[in-house]
Amino acid sequence: MLYRSGKWYAWITVECEVVRETGAGAIGLDMGCLTAVATSDGEKIANPPAHSKIRQVQRQLRRKKKFSCRWKCIQKPKLHRKVANQRQNWVHQQAAQIVSRSSLVATEKLEVQKMTRKAKKGSTRKRQKTGLNRSVLDVGWGMFRKALEYKLAEAGGVLVEVPTRTVKPSQTCPKCGYQEKKTLTERTHICQMCGYSCDRDVAAAQVMLGWALGTSVLDDERKALLEKNAPKHCGSLKQLGSLKRQKLPAP
Repeated sequence: MLYRSGKWYAWITVECEVVRETGAGAIGLDMGCLTAVATSDGEKIANPPAHSKIRQVQRQLRRKKKFSCRWKCIQKPKLHRKVANQRQNWVHQQAAQIVSRSSLVATEKLEVQKMTRKAKKGSTRKRQKTGLNRSVLDVGWGMFRKALEYKLAEAGGVLVEVPTRTVKPSQTCPKCGYQEKKTLTERTHICQMCGYSCDRDVAAAQVMLGWALGTSVLDDERKALLEKNAPKHCGSLKQLGSLKRQKLPAP
């Protein structure tokens, strides 16, 4: 039993065999703050319900005297819980829809815990970093990834996490593989080599899907990564010592 936000919650565990249906398709997903998810099919999933109401309540609390009757009437624990429930419901609905039509999902490998750290001491962009952290946590990247992972496991699907530092999906053209740096203000991908143009987030999702499927455009990057992570065959210390003790032939 748990008491939270003026309500009691109880957990009931039931042992059952989960059966989840999935399609035979493959899809790439790019996570963002402006748009929560952009798919390789060109679809854009809007952000979950934001906490704009919480901001309004916070402004009202700042205008009231602390611990006064009006201050106590305007409290936000229940509102926080409502927004959290809405976000969790949004995550499960979107993840279930994606898994229902795709058995292979490719997404970027994100370290949310490191990305949402506080700004370093002495930084001149603390407010910008705080706003970015809030936007990332509002979307719920980590929760969305976990929901995709276990729903795909129940359906027998596969989740592929693309190493963004190696593949660089936001800088790579999905058609020809040409890489060019872009600023955050550039929201449209226009390749200078082949002329392919589309939304930046959609292009990144297409690049990740291509890497997961092993297309010819990104074969070189994929092979380089596999060679880097391949185990090296080394001899034992005894064999190494015997090689060192060998006498060189006379000149």
